[in-house]
Amino acid sequence: MRPACPASMPKMKNSATAGNRPRKYPTRCTECGKAALRPVVIHREVKKNHDGRVYLLAINDLPVTRCGDCGEVFFTADSDDRVNAELREHLALLSPEQIRANLQSLGITQKDAAERLGVAPETLSRWLSGAMIQSRAMDNLMRSFFACAEVRDNLSGSGANRRFGEVVRLKR
Repeated sequence: MRPACPASMPKMKNSATAGNRPRKYPTRCTECGKAALRPVVIHREVKKNHDGRVYLLAINDLPVTRCGDCGEVFFTADSDDRVNAELREHLALLSPEQIRANLQSLGITQKDAAERLGVAPETLSRWLSGAMIQSRAMDNLMRSFFACAEVRDNLSGSGANRRFGEVVRLKR
């Protein structure tokens, strides 16, 4: 069995995307052609690139499909979600649920938060859906934004204090 990587393995439709009908197993393997693919949970070390670095993640409960005939392993959308969750946990990044809860507790809309943080609304939407993982820098900015009213006030879109955070040079 060759090593599998989420970015390089073919993605298979999960039951949620297959017209709301449960997936029928076994399905056909693209390696050997046999109808022997079944969902399994495995332990796997996965390399994941994020923010220009490669991280090695040991995942004990990775959902995949495996061919019962040739043993080939295929990553699914659920596999990708599990790898992304493990990376967030490994790097101590805010989860989509934590971002959403912070926005709700502050009463800030996604559109307003995106404008204040200086990102496209679609980017924030991808962070909230889990489709994309924020960079460490954006995670730090969001944590400051959520925790500190002064930061929120100074990142208020068009009314922002554009001198906030500048280094003041004293005359000698």
